[in-house]
Amino acid sequence: MTYSEIVSIVRERNRRSGGIKTVHEVVVNAVIKPVHKVLEIGSNTGFTSVNIGLLAGSNVIGIDVIDESLKEAKKYAKENNVDDKVSFIKANALNLPFEDGYFDFVWASNVTSFIDDKNKAINEYLRVLKIGGILVVIPIYYFSNPPKSIVNEISRAIGSKIQVWDKKYWLNRIENAAVSTHYGLELIYESSYRYDDKENDIENYVTEIFNKKHLLCLPEKERSELKNNYRNFIRLFNENLKYAQYSILLFQKRRQKDEMELFTTNKIVL
Repeated sequence: MTYSEIVSIVRERNRRSGGIKTVHEVVVNAVIKPVHKVLEIGSNTGFTSVNIGLLAGSNVIGIDVIDESLKEAKKYAKENNVDDKVSFIKANALNLPFEDGYFDFVWASNVTSFIDDKNKAINEYLRVLKIGGILVVIPIYYFSNPPKSIVNEISRAIGSKIQVWDKKYWLNRIENAAVSTHYGLELIYESSYRYDDKENDIENYVTEIFNKKHLLCLPEKERSELKNNYRNFIRLFNENLKYAQYSILLFQKRRQKDEMELFTTNKIVL
């Protein structure tokens, strides 16, 4: 069982890196408005899509490949009274069921890490994004080399081969994939963050998750095994994130690539 599968069973409100603060930062800096159409790739149990709907009032479609996650996401949207604007469908990122240039924003978070054919996935993101629209990418990457054993365990946990990618890898990957579309991509916003070590909070978190009614109704042996597996995933991720950080990257799709910028700047922190 992969982590995504176990999330669908325990119905964890699976958040993107930075949680609600990341959603708010993107909504504000990308200027997402009620008139906009937003696509979230890999919506999982619906946290990001629903909260875009709550914060921006936009029309949002979330896609995922796991039925139980989609079911939970629809329930979450209804509970928050945004099910008239936020919907979820089963679809694959490599073959998006939407016409060219349909969306104002495509939100991909870190989902591309889980996809083997990354170029094809990014090309699909860009295909359904309108000219002037924004591609939101929030990749997790390494700033220092983790033990090989951890990388291998993470690969097994998410069901996809992970390598020791850095931030430059993702910037190049996205920009190079865009070249084949004959459009330009302009990085218009970025901010980066390190993860906190949450080892001391893991047990309380797992206990809270497993106090959900549908999990309390499970036979004790089944519930105990599921809880142990879930706890092991969380501990593995916490250990892995000691070597990692993430960036919020907003790329604008443009009719053509502009000439290079020479006099770049850095923000002064006083």
